[in-house]
Amino acid sequence: MGVEPTACVQFFDPYGDRSRYVLVAVGVLVALAAVTTAGAFLADPADAAPDPVRYDDAVELGLSAEADELMAGSATVPKAQVFYSGFQYVVGYNGIESLVDALADDRVETQFGHPLAVYVQTFDGTDTTVGGDGLFDAERRPSWTPADEAVYVVGSDARTPAGETVIPFADRSVADAFVDEHGGEVVAWAALRERSFDVDTARTVRSMAPARWTTADDRVADAQRRADRPVSVVVGEDEPTVAAAVEAAPPNTTVLIPPGEYAETVEVTKPLTIAGGGGIDDAHPTIRGDGNGSVITARAPDVAIRSVHVAGTGNQTRDADAVRDPPGGNDASDDAEDGNETDDGDITATWDTNVQLGYGHGDAGIRGIGAPGLVVEDVHVETNASGVLLRGGSHATITGLSVDGTDDWRDGFMGVVGMESRVTLTDGEFVGGRDGVYLHRADGSVIRNATFRENRYGVHLMYTGDTLIADNDARDAVFGGITVMTRPEGNAIVGNHVRGSSAGIQASGTRTYVGYNTLVDNGLGLSTSSRQSLYERNVLAGNEEGARATTVVPSSRVVANDFVANDRHAGAGAGALRIWADGDVGNYWEGADARFSDAGDRGYRPTSPVDAAFHRDPAAVTLSESPAATLLDRLVGTAAGSRTGSILDPAPAAEPYAPDRVAAATGDADSQVRADWRSALSDPANGTATVDRGGNTS
Repeated sequence: MGVEPTACVQFFDPYGDRSRYVLVAVGVLVALAAVTTAGAFLADPADAAPDPVRYDDAVELGLSAEADELMAGSATVPKAQVFYSGFQYVVGYNGIESLVDALADDRVETQFGHPLAVYVQTFDGTDTTVGGDGLFDAERRPSWTPADEAVYVVGSDARTPAGETVIPFADRSVADAFVDEHGGEVVAWAALRERSFDVDTARTVRSMAPARWTTADDRVADAQRRADRPVSVVVGEDEPTVAAAVEAAPPNTTVLIPPGEYAETVEVTKPLTIAGGGGIDDAHPTIRGDGNGSVITARAPDVAIRSVHVAGTGNQTRDADAVRDPPGGNDASDDAEDGNETDDGDITATWDTNVQLGYGHGDAGIRGIGAPGLVVEDVHVETNASGVLLRGGSHATITGLSVDGTDDWRDGFMGVVGMESRVTLTDGEFVGGRDGVYLHRADGSVIRNATFRENRYGVHLMYTGDTLIADNDARDAVFGGITVMTRPEGNAIVGNHVRGSSAGIQASGTRTYVGYNTLVDNGLGLSTSSRQSLYERNVLAGNEEGARATTVVPSSRVVANDFVANDRHAGAGAGALRIWADGDVGNYWEGADARFSDAGDRGYRPTSPVDAAFHRDPAAVTLSESPAATLLDRLVGTAAGSRTGSILDPAPAAEPYAPDRVAAATGDADSQVRADWRSALSDPANGTATVDRGGNTS
C-alpha cells in the first residue's frame, strides 16, 4: 500500500552538513486494506467484521505466558481478541478483566484505532469446574462469540492466579446454571463495561516494593539468629581438620576455625555453623581446595558458613554429563540428591531443562544441594567457576559475599547461581566472571546493595518473578547491567545505578515496575520490553540511546523520567504509536523545553528527526515551527497505529523531576547515584500521579 504525498518542503537537516538540504515528504494514509495472515492484518472499517483467529496467532496481553503455561491442565483463563481499525495485529487479552480495562482507556484507541470486532471465549458445553482452590477450569475448548452477544458471570467463586475473573457464556440459561452452582450474577456486555476489577497491575508491584525490602530484612535477621550457635569444636584444638571437626560436631552447634590456611574440601550433612575465628584485625581463615570440584558442599537444612575465605575451586562451569544423562534417567539416588525426582525417570530434554542441569552442576566455592535455609555471611570466594551454587530448593540468605571471578567472562561462571532456589542477597561484591548473580526459577528473590564490575551481566534472571532488584551499582557490563529474560511477572527493579555498560536495564515479562534507577553512559539505558509495566522516575543520562520501545503492542506506562545528554533520547521498533505520558504527566526531555512557547501546545516526539535534535542543534527549534512539522503533529493520533516506530509525549515536562540525581549522574563518575525510593513509594504523596489502571498507555 503506497502513501500519497500531500506536501513537500526543503529544510535544514540537523544531522548533516549545514550546507545540505533534505527533501521531506509529509504524507497521510488514504486507505486501510483488509489482509488476514496468521493473526496479522490491516482492516477496513467498511468491510464486514473479520472472523476470529487462532489465539496463538494473536499478540497476547494480560496474564504472563509463564503463569499460563504453569496452569496448563489445571486452570483456564478466559480469553478475548480484538481487531483494531489502525493496528496490524490481532490483540489477545488473557482475562476478560484485562479486556474491559483496555477498552475503558481512551489512549488505546489513540494508539490502535477503534475496535472493529471483539470476541470472547464462551464456555457453554465445556464442562466447567471450580476447584477447591477456586481456580476455574474447562475440560474442552471454548467457542468464540462476539462480545456484545455474550453474557458474563461476575462475582462468582471462580478465580485465576491473577484474582477475580469473569466467565462468558453464549446462552443465558447456561450462565444462570453456573451462578446457581458457583454464585455471582449474570450481566450483559454493556453493564460489564461499566465495572472495574481488582487485578494485579504494575502499580500493585510498585506498592509492594518497600514491603519486599522489609521481608529481606526479616530473612537476614532470622538467618543470623539461626547461625548464632554455641561453639562445640575448635579446629586445631579439638580436631586437626575442618572436615574432621564438621564430622565430630553435634547438630546445631558451631565449628570454629582459627586464622590460617586449610587445604581440604568440606561436606556438611547436618544443621551446623562453620565460622572463622580470631581477632577483629585477623584475616579470615582460608579453606583451599585442590583445584578440582567444589570446596564446601552443604547437603542439609540450616547450614551456615561465616567469615571464611574460599579458594581453589575447579574450573568446570557446566556438567555436560548431566545434560546428556540427566539425573533420574538411570540413577534414582541422583534425583534424591538434587531434589529432582520424577515419576518415570524421563526428563524432557527442553532448553529450560538443559540450562538447569548444565548451569547447576559446575564447580563452586560453596554449593548448596537440597539445603534450604543456607546462610552465607561475610565470605570471600576466589573462583574459576562459580562462587555460590544453589540447586534443589537451597533457599539461601547471603550477606556480605564477595566473589572474584575470571578476568575474561568467557573463562568463568557466576558469582551466585540459583536453580529453583530463592536467594536473598545483601551487600555483595562481584568482580569479573560471567554473571554476578544468575537466578533460574527463583521466585521471590531479593538482590540489593550489591556492586557488579566487568561481568557479562551484573544481574541475570530467567523465568524468575516477584523479585526485588534494588540499590545495586553495576559498571562496565559486557552485555547488560540488569537483564530479566523469558516470561516472568511482578518484578520490581528499583533504585539501581548502571554505568558504562552495553545496556542498563532490560526486563521482559509482564507487570514489571522499573523506577528510580539511574542509567548513565551506557549503549542503551533502558529497554521497555516488559508488557503492562510501569517505568517511572528513572534518570537516563549520557547514553547512546536513552530508552527504546521494543514491544509490538504498547501496553506500559513510561512517565516522569528524565532524559538528559543522550545521543538519542529514545527509539522505537515496529509497532503502534507509543504515548509516553500519563494524563498531564509526561517525561522531561532535555532540549524539548527550548522550544516551549506560551501556548505550550506542542508535544515532543523523541523519534522524530527534528525533535530528537533539540538538545543537540539549536536550529531544530526553529525548524519545529515549520508548516511541515505542524502538519506532522496534527497527523499524530489521527491515523492510530499507522505511525510505526514512533513515540509521542503529549505533556513534556519543563524541568527535570529529579534535578539532584541528574546533576550527580552528569558529575562525578565514581560515585553511586542513589534515590530515596522507599520513602517515596511508602508515601503516596511523594510518588508520581498515575491513573488507576495498570497499563495500556504507552
